[in-house]
Amino acid sequence: MKIIGTLLAVAASAFALAGCGGDDTDSAAPETDTTTQPAMTATSPTETEPTPTTETTSAPAKPAPKTITIHVVGGVPQGGIARPKVKKGDRVVIVVRTDTGEEVHMHGYDIERTVTPGKPVRLPFTATIPGRFEVELHHPDALLAVVEVRP
Repeated sequence: MKIIGTLLAVAASAFALAGCGGDDTDSAAPETDTTTQPAMTATSPTETEPTPTTETTSAPAKPAPKTITIHVVGGVPQGGIARPKVKKGDRVVIVVRTDTGEEVHMHGYDIERTVTPGKPVRLPFTATIPGRFEVELHHPDALLAVVEVRP
């Protein structure tokens, strides 16, 4: 009987606390800082366990692709033939800006893009094949870069 009396007292306290919600219409009431603790009630063990929360984590952002920029004037790459090195799995974008030519081609990956003089040409790829790969400007035939993909 003593347990039932205690449970009823706890339940009555919880009910009384629930009725003490903040109603800001009475400005004469003094402000108090109260912290409400969960009331203990007679429940089964599964009901008293806290509700599990799930954490949502966002997938790690992919790193930005490595950009290799090549400027071509009169069929000649400015600064010489580029020799960039990337790691296998890297995302890469080769950007060629040329004043001449018909097509840019990357051997091994067989990527070809038509050239519009004065406008950049983008060759995006993921470095999946290790080795050295030439990037050429066709008509005129000019070697622009040798991209090395390291394992």
